[in-house]
Amino acid sequence: MTKQAAHDSLFGRFFQVGYVTRDIDAATAEFSKRFGPAEFQIINANQPNIHTRRIALTWIGGTMIEIIEPNPSVASIYIDALPWASGEIRFHHLGYLIDDYPAAMRRLKAEGYEVPFYMSYGEVLDLCYTDTRAQLGHYLEHIRLGPEGRKWFASVPGFQNFPSA
Repeated sequence: MTKQAAHDSLFGRFFQVGYVTRDIDAATAEFSKRFGPAEFQIINANQPNIHTRRIALTWIGGTMIEIIEPNPSVASIYIDALPWASGEIRFHHLGYLIDDYPAAMRRLKAEGYEVPFYMSYGEVLDLCYTDTRAQLGHYLEHIRLGPEGRKWFASVPGFQNFPSA
C-alpha cells in the first residue's frame, strides 16, 4: 500500500483494540492473568450523564489496549457489547490515528457511514466512532491527536512509539 493509500484508507494507522466490560478492576486483573502482566492507566469519568465510568489503557508492543466500563444508566454505543459477567471483556472497536479530523468526518458522512458518537477535547484530541458493525461486526474509532494528546498517550504504561504514517 502506498503512503497516500494508507492516508486515504479507513484503516490507515492502526493503534488500538477496544473492549468493554462491566467491571474495570476485575477485567484488568483477568486480562493481566490470562495475557501477561500489564500495567493499566485508569481514567475515572464516573459522572452523571457521561457515557463511561472508567477507562483502562495500556500499551502492549505497538498496540494500545483500551478497556471501557460504560455507565449503564446512560444510553451509549458501549452497552450492547457488554458481557454478562463482571470480569469478562468483549471486543468493541479498532482504533486508527488520523491527521485531518474535519476531512475524515466529511468523508465518513459523504460515504454514508453512521457516526453515532464524536467528541472534541480541543487541541488534545478529536475522536469519532464509525458504525461498521453491518460490514465488519464492530466499530472503527478515528482519533486525531494534538501535541498534548500525543504526550498523554505516550504517558500510558508500556508506550514504545506511535504507528508511522
